[in-house]
Amino acid sequence: MNNKKKKIALAGFAVVIGLVPLLHTVPVQAAGQKTEVKFQLNAKSYTNNSGVHTLAAAPYKLHNTTMVPLRALTESLGGTIQWNEATKTATLSGGTYGKLTFKVNDSWLIDKQGNKQKLPEKVVQTKGMIFVPVRNLAQAMGAQVTWNEAAKTIAISSTLPETGSKTYRYAFDKDLEGWSGNFADLPVKYDQSIYELAFAREAIPGAGGSAANYGLKLKGMNRSDDLFMFLTKKVDGLAKNTTYNAKLEFAMYTNEAGEMMGVGGAPGESVFIKAGVVTTEPKVVQINDTGDLYYRMNVDKGNQGTEGKDMKLVGNAVKPDSGKEGYQRKTFTYNVKVKSDSNGQLYIIIGSDSGYEGLSTLYFDDISLTLTP
Repeated sequence: MNNKKKKIALAGFAVVIGLVPLLHTVPVQAAGQKTEVKFQLNAKSYTNNSGVHTLAAAPYKLHNTTMVPLRALTESLGGTIQWNEATKTATLSGGTYGKLTFKVNDSWLIDKQGNKQKLPEKVVQTKGMIFVPVRNLAQAMGAQVTWNEAAKTIAISSTLPETGSKTYRYAFDKDLEGWSGNFADLPVKYDQSIYELAFAREAIPGAGGSAANYGLKLKGMNRSDDLFMFLTKKVDGLAKNTTYNAKLEFAMYTNEAGEMMGVGGAPGESVFIKAGVVTTEPKVVQINDTGDLYYRMNVDKGNQGTEGKDMKLVGNAVKPDSGKEGYQRKTFTYNVKVKSDSNGQLYIIIGSDSGYEGLSTLYFDDISLTLTP
């Protein structure tokens, strides 16, 4: 074999070893079983439920986006992957997400419905391995991402839903996806020029790398010392009058540091984040309060740091690393048992209940609801 033919053969071998199934055992997942895979930046090994395994190329950061090997992550979480050499596409299949498609040198993720999600960086093929942005892949899979700054490790975990589960995901890459926003606990005759209320689908500051990452913005100046800002979405097509175990997960981007001084309260600790899954459509209603009309909620959300029957505290607006400038991602999880109404409907509600008498601007993204009967 001449040198040219040897080079061609070796190049083909490099592609093959990165795209055939990995040489590790992936345990069969039972319903409710948790699987996890952990990568370290610039390290040519990773850990999953079956042990430690080697990589031909290490995970890396590109323009603040962490890129991880597609096959290692997919198979570690119990999925399968098919490679089309002619089109340079990888198709993932899994019980929780159906089908996902990536194409080398392309900036899109395509789901089973054909919907396209913009990626912050292009899909890369190197040393026979396919690398993709980790958060976009994890979000599409319904998996959780945990970053350890000190160790430079990123862990992706997933729990196979119980039999009969339904999962609804919202990433806002194209539109509002049926979500709406509103405001309560303020006078009906409020002055918009001083309250600065805003609900919109916008690019999240500093969250998209080389491509914009969209989320839902809630903004308001708490002139009433009690401003409640919220998002809500109807979920329909459920079995009627059926009890579900509901798991609500979402990400919030906040710019508020901890242990800061503010009028009425701290801008981070005194902005309480609440969540609920309810049978009553969350609405703002007018209530006569000591002779003045106020906008109040028709569901029991509690007040500021106090929980209500319908909404519970899941955290506050303090960003994970107060020593760093800019918006940071923060994730929340809420579990509740809830019964659908006679029309087979439920409603998601996520909001901030503020005791800080200043301006708060928050962005919400990657919302998912899993319902298990």
